[in-house]
Amino acid sequence: MRPRAAEIARFLDRAAWCGARRVPIVGDASTRRYERLFHPRHGRAVLVDSGAQAVEPWLFVRDRLAGSGIRVPAVLAADADARLLLLEDLGDLHLDEAIDGPERAHRLYARAGALLRALAGVPAEGLPRLDAPALLAQLELFLEQVAGDLPAAAKDEFRALWAELLPSACTGPVVFVHRDLHCRNLMVLANDELAVIDFQDAFAGPALYDLVSLVQDVRYDLEPAVARMVVEGFLASRPDLDRSQVAPAIAILGAQRALRILGVFARLAGPGGKPFYRRFFPAVLERLARNLAHPALASFARWWQLARLECKFSG
Repeated sequence: MRPRAAEIARFLDRAAWCGARRVPIVGDASTRRYERLFHPRHGRAVLVDSGAQAVEPWLFVRDRLAGSGIRVPAVLAADADARLLLLEDLGDLHLDEAIDGPERAHRLYARAGALLRALAGVPAEGLPRLDAPALLAQLELFLEQVAGDLPAAAKDEFRALWAELLPSACTGPVVFVHRDLHCRNLMVLANDELAVIDFQDAFAGPALYDLVSLVQDVRYDLEPAVARMVVEGFLASRPDLDRSQVAPAIAILGAQRALRILGVFARLAGPGGKPFYRRFFPAVLERLARNLAHPALASFARWWQLARLECKFSG
């Protein structure tokens, strides 16, 4: 038996889950591996093999969310040294897969909006900051994976433009930020209760960041009326936001997210060996174009037009 397989077998034995039938689950964009376990006495659970990634950040954020009343997976067993977790099985029904028509989309996204407001109220102390320098650093992956052929001067101009844009989007309250609050990280449970997953990269950051992530989801096209409902509900809950800064901040954060996602998906579709991520390129480019239409992004929109990088994603 290989060393890692033996380590997992020992972990399951200590957790009293030895002998369970194990079925691989398609994972996310990370290197983590997932298996669904079926045990004759205990029922179902999910085994998470984090590989080289530490499990402590996941456990830290999970406990913070659970303590704030957010529905998250229960921990059945954990071995931080072995980087293994055994979790409650929340099923397979992601938010986008549960939608079967306009009425259900409205109902489920109303719940997602309520969850968004609850997340913004989770204590953010002890989390890394998602501020303007951090958002700028995230764009280096875009320069590497998408704009690698551009002259150094064009890349320097890109950095300078974003260094000027991002501070204005980071003013205002600092809150708990999931960072990837999209339909595939929201599980639909019984009675349409929503649970949150994949939260280990949480930050303390701009109050509008998770809102942008949810309503500009590249994996699901929200109807404009549904998106407006989520936005208006969130803004009504945040009197501490400067209303004059909301629209430009949403556009700036939305464009930054789209560029970061292009970098991530380009890496996954190429060197990462996951070409199916190419199917998201048109949606990401559409979100980017929508945000670049805002006057606050006029200078970067000109850079984007001159760089002609959109053609890299055609065909």
